[in-house]
Amino acid sequence: MLDVFLNVILPTFLVAAIAAAFQRWRKVSIAPLNQVMLYILAPALIFTSLVQQEMPASVSGRIVAAMLLATAFVLVASTIISRWLRHDRAMRSAFMLSTGFPNSGNMALPILLLAFGQPGLTVGIIVFVTQAITGQSLGIFIAARSQMSGLAPLRQVFRLPAIYAISAALLVRLLGIDLPFTISRPVEMLSQAAIPAMLVVLGLQLGTGFGLDSPPSLVAALTVRLLLSAPLAYLATVLVGLSGLSQSVVIIVSAMPVAVFTTILAAEFKAGPKFVTSVVIASTFLSVFTLTVIISAVKAFIGV
Repeated sequence: MLDVFLNVILPTFLVAAIAAAFQRWRKVSIAPLNQVMLYILAPALIFTSLVQQEMPASVSGRIVAAMLLATAFVLVASTIISRWLRHDRAMRSAFMLSTGFPNSGNMALPILLLAFGQPGLTVGIIVFVTQAITGQSLGIFIAARSQMSGLAPLRQVFRLPAIYAISAALLVRLLGIDLPFTISRPVEMLSQAAIPAMLVVLGLQLGTGFGLDSPPSLVAALTVRLLLSAPLAYLATVLVGLSGLSQSVVIIVSAMPVAVFTTILAAEFKAGPKFVTSVVIASTFLSVFTLTVIISAVKAFIGV
C-alpha cells in the first residue's frame, strides 16, 4: 500500500499541489485555462485517443458498457439520496453532478499510467472518452435542468466541442481517412498537453480554498463518490463480463474524486456551483487515502 501511495498517488498530487500553491500566491483566474481545456485540449485528446485506439472492439465495447452501467448505478443511488435529503431542483442537479462524474482525466490518466504503465493508460483513455461523452451530454443535461425544462437542456449538449471531436474521430476511423501530417501533428501535440494541463487546472481549483456548504449533503456526496462508486463499478464489470486489467481500470476510475469539469457546468448553469466546488475540493483531498486503499485492493484481489 505504501508503494502505491509513493509511486502512484503522491507524484500526481505533487503536480496539483504546485499549481495550488501558485494559485494561493498569485490568485490567478482559472476561467481562461478552463476554456482552453474545454474548447481545445480536451477535444484534441478525445479525437487523438479515438483515432489511435487499437484495442479490439469486443473488449472496448465491454469497457464502455461497464462504465455506462456503473454511472447509471451511481446516478440512480444519487437520485434516491437527493430525494431523501429533500433537495430543491438546483441542489438536486448539483448533487448529481457531484456524485455521477469521476475525474477520469486529469487525475485518473496520470495515476493509471503510473500504476499500470501504457496498457493501463490505453484502457483509461477508453474510459476517459466514455466519460467525456457522458459528461458533455448527460452532465450538461443534468446541469441545465437546474434552470431549464423541456428540450432546452438537451440543446445545451451541442454547444460544446467534445461531441464534435467524437463525431469527427469516428468518421475518420469509419472512412479510413489518413490525415495529413500538417493536421495530425498539431492535434497530437495539443492532446499531449492535455494531461499535464488537466493537473494544473485541478491544482488551481484546489488553491481557491474550501467552503463548508450544506454539511449533510456534502457528507452524502463524498460517501457516494469515494466509497459507494467502487463496489457499484465492480458489480457493473461482473454483469458485462469484464476481467483483468480492464476491470481494474473501470473500478479505479469509478472511485476517483469529482471531475473538475462539473464546477464549470455548475457555474455555467447556476446548478449550486459553491456546493459542487466544495465536493470537488474535499473529494480530491480525501481521495489520497481512499485511492491508495482501493488501488492496493484491486491489485491484490484482481491480480493485475
